[in-house]
Amino acid sequence: MSDSANQLSCNLNSSCDCVHVLSSMVEVVGHRVGLSDKLTNRMVLAVDEMFANIAQHSYHGHEGKVDMSACWRDDELSFELRDYAEPLMADEMLAWPVPDAAGELKPGGLGMHLMRAVMDKIEHEALADGNRWRLTKYLHGEQHDEA
Repeated sequence: MSDSANQLSCNLNSSCDCVHVLSSMVEVVGHRVGLSDKLTNRMVLAVDEMFANIAQHSYHGHEGKVDMSACWRDDELSFELRDYAEPLMADEMLAWPVPDAAGELKPGGLGMHLMRAVMDKIEHEALADGNRWRLTKYLHGEQHDEA
């Protein structure tokens, strides 16, 4: 694979029916960049969790449009999910501390903990007409197959 970016994208509805399409896309890309089945499955869970958060917190359970893209290079893989709901103030969510022990886990923050445990970087951008989330995994050395 060269250093130039490869990209795959799709437009989804935030309903649970579309999660299978999203999961398949993440799985295909994970295998294409050479990730192990274990890490690919964990990334599927992380991206699915972000999709569920968009459906629940951005669209409040109503159907809405979600654009999803995967972009990969030799050194990183990122998944971008973009909604068209009211912009969220996600800085507080992104700043939640990572629990040291299972007893510290609280309902409502488990998904963010899962995503941060699997991905190397999670970014949010509030847009005038929605939100953009980017989940990134670095593809180098030992981190490539860890998580």
